[in-house]
Amino acid sequence: METEIYKRNIATSIKKRVVELRARGKKTSKDELISLAAIGRTLDPPVSRVTVYQVINGNSESRRVKEAVERELGQVYWVRKNAA
Repeated sequence: METEIYKRNIATSIKKRVVELRARGKKTSKDELISLAAIGRTLDPPVSRVTVYQVINGNSESRRVKEAVERELGQVYWVRKNAA
């Protein structure tokens, strides 16, 4: 089980990375200026920005949203657990 501090650190790190990339003019794979909402729209079917926020804040669990965040931001944020 992840601690609240760990979850908060991940969320803060992601939000800082989004601000940094947005300031540099980075775009998502769908050619939109990077934001958490734009990351949600890269998925098929798309998800809302609220869903993306819930996942990065640790209040919800979604493997595909986590993968989209990591893909669009170019960094790994979550530890993968192999199912045996």
